[in-house]
Amino acid sequence: MKISDRKFYGRLFFVIAVVFLLIISVRLFIISTYKITTNSMEATLEPGDFIVVQKFGYTRQEPVYIPLTDLSLPYTTWDGSAKPEKNSVIVFKFPEGKKDDRLNPVYVKRLIALPGDTIKIVSGEVFVNGVKQPRPPLMRQAKIKSKDDGSSQIFPGDDDWNEDNYGPLYIPKKGDTIEVNLSNYSQWEDIIKREQGDTSLTVSGHKFLLNGEEINSYIVQTDYYFVMGDNRDNSLDSRFWGYVPYDYIIGEVSFIYWSVDPFSTGSFPQIKFNRFFKTIN
Repeated sequence: MKISDRKFYGRLFFVIAVVFLLIISVRLFIISTYKITTNSMEATLEPGDFIVVQKFGYTRQEPVYIPLTDLSLPYTTWDGSAKPEKNSVIVFKFPEGKKDDRLNPVYVKRLIALPGDTIKIVSGEVFVNGVKQPRPPLMRQAKIKSKDDGSSQIFPGDDDWNEDNYGPLYIPKKGDTIEVNLSNYSQWEDIIKREQGDTSLTVSGHKFLLNGEEINSYIVQTDYYFVMGDNRDNSLDSRFWGYVPYDYIIGEVSFIYWSVDPFSTGSFPQIKFNRFFKTIN
């Protein structure tokens, strides 16, 4: 091999290595991509949409795979500093699972209430801190349940609430001191166990034991958020399973970069060109 050939291949290897590192760095720190598979965010996001998620400044919640392989980088995490804005569309790990479990599914919903807010829903209309909130531009809601139509599946288990008549519910923030008693145990149980460990909190009669020590209050360790789908009639969200911890958030949806009809027939799916590069509001 000639010296000139060695220089050429050496430079080529260097360029490939730089491109490889850039791709890994972008995937690790800046953006990720996901495919929408459910209709809980219709018509803002539809099944078959491929989205770009801006995650710069958020905690790491996903593996990063080496391009063209099934190999992933060693799993490491870091503290985040970015804060999502109210009404933004966010991607997060399912709060009822473990944040570092790679099999724990990723959800996408609209952020309705921030840490420290109080949310209330009256006949389908959302109020945050007593102020009526504007509806998302493409929100879908065909039917509204009456106040008397209770639901046993609603978080945190109040029989008088349903998905269209809900609250008021306080969204805890880091540093809050919350009272723990029998009437609100279902509201705070998951938060305490998530922050302290699955077996940390037990009930003995009318006493609450945290790691063996009796408590009647608890200091919240992180911020929490309340999310809902834009397809209000067909969305399993915070109304059903509760708060989203800050350290479960992956990032905010920026735009749709590709979209196909998942129900199209034939060898190739029908491409929905009208959704390409559509920004998400």
